[in-house]
Amino acid sequence: MSTTNAPVPQTFTLAILDLKHHQNLHQNGQRIKPAVVVTDTNENANTVLLNYPPGAYTAMRTFDRLGIMDFSGHIARISSSLSQIHLPESDRDLGKEAEEEDKAVRTGLVPFRDPVTLKPVMTEVVQKALKGYFGKKENKDVAEAKVTVLCTWDVKSNTPMLLAHAEPLKIPKERRCKVKVHGSPRQHATAKDSQWVRDRAALEADLSKDTNEALLLDEASQNVYEGLSSNFYVLDRESQSVVTAPLDSVLQGTILKVVLAVCEQQKIPVLFKFANLKDIDHWEGAFISSK
Repeated sequence: MSTTNAPVPQTFTLAILDLKHHQNLHQNGQRIKPAVVVTDTNENANTVLLNYPPGAYTAMRTFDRLGIMDFSGHIARISSSLSQIHLPESDRDLGKEAEEEDKAVRTGLVPFRDPVTLKPVMTEVVQKALKGYFGKKENKDVAEAKVTVLCTWDVKSNTPMLLAHAEPLKIPKERRCKVKVHGSPRQHATAKDSQWVRDRAALEADLSKDTNEALLLDEASQNVYEGLSSNFYVLDRESQSVVTAPLDSVLQGTILKVVLAVCEQQKIPVLFKFANLKDIDHWEGAFISSK
């Protein structure tokens, strides 16, 4: 049987912090440096997030291959989201509140919920993932990578789990994009919980191949919140302002910060209010941002 035209499966990189022999990152008052296990995988980031227990996650992009855009912001996102999430998943199913979190879990996650102590270990895991990914011959022509980091609790080993996954960064081929207003706003917008990857799966599956994103809408008010993995903006013709959702109602993406900084630099007014579909005739244009 000929395999000449058979597609070559893509190989991605997965780096996992090995804490199986340590209950946490500190022993006898000293910070330990656990090993980072780097492996190849054919699974993309979404599949990896679905295969591991829900936890705090973030997705970032590289520049010049080994640099990460707003890395400190991603560290803060993991620690902040982790502080808002009750772990492990099995306890969530029982309806336990965050203050009821098991003592071993609470103690083990302390250094991961603090951006200062999280920074060195997250830096090492991400570095190992990127070096492993760009070190492959088949990736020598890959310009940039998308890196996804997940921090959760491993019930089997009763330890924290921190992993980084590297894959090619997808660049839109066209400047214009197509979106579908589809789905309700998420319940915990300020926490980046990988449970959202499960919750949004049906919405993603319903999108046509030529649709770039789904926008979350409150049906009663017709307010547009955000995309499944993006922030949404409108240029209001009347006020000549950029309109985007209140920051405490959506997940603030990395590029959102860039957009706001550019608006400030160019003296473009920004209104933090919901764009409403009833006002679409007053929109000069609209755009989304991600990564």
